[in-house]
Amino acid sequence: MIRENVLEDILDTLKFGESILIECRPSYIPEFTVLALTRYARRRNLPVIIDDNLDMLYTIKTNLELFGVKEDFSDVNVIKTGGRIEVGNVIRRISITEAPPTYIQKYKQAAQEAFRDSDKALNIVLGLERLFYFVRDPEEFYTIIVSMQEFLGNKSRKAFYIIDKNVAKRAYINPLPEMERIMSTVIDVEGRGISARLFFKKSAAHSFRGKAVEVTMDEILR
Repeated sequence: MIRENVLEDILDTLKFGESILIECRPSYIPEFTVLALTRYARRRNLPVIIDDNLDMLYTIKTNLELFGVKEDFSDVNVIKTGGRIEVGNVIRRISITEAPPTYIQKYKQAAQEAFRDSDKALNIVLGLERLFYFVRDPEEFYTIIVSMQEFLGNKSRKAFYIIDKNVAKRAYINPLPEMERIMSTVIDVEGRGISARLFFKKSAAHSFRGKAVEVTMDEILR
């Protein structure tokens, strides 16, 4: 029997310092994952920092409104790469035309600024798989992967990378194999009507490793 607080149990068990990869297919999983993480953070009095790549946060906000969920993300700090539509409290913009080494340097500066006033925060990364469409050189590709790897173990953040598997696999260099390697937890999420099935392909927590759990829409919207 699924516990009523299964989602909170999962989010509480995931440790600060973890990088969590959430893999999904075309669906509304990103919308409701962002909503669930944001609401969880508010209940725990944790600040939220969103990496918004190519206006993905605007898409999520708009789709939630179509579902009748009003969420303006006004209390969320946002690091924005590319795109034009600002949602949330945008604290730094980074040009999508930057070369990977320059982009990484500017991103690290933005991240340091975002985490400066918080001992602990939730970090949600949106649309990263789309940035890999601009990367064709293996050296540039691994520059990005190594920079992501450096954030693993940073105890000031609990990071969630929400990735559309179909989009990632069509990039010139598919980032999923390397992202799965460097992440501490990898969760494959499949929408099932009014619920979602979470399969833990990889987990730092023994209690979740290789397990599947189900989260209902009611729990997310509660």
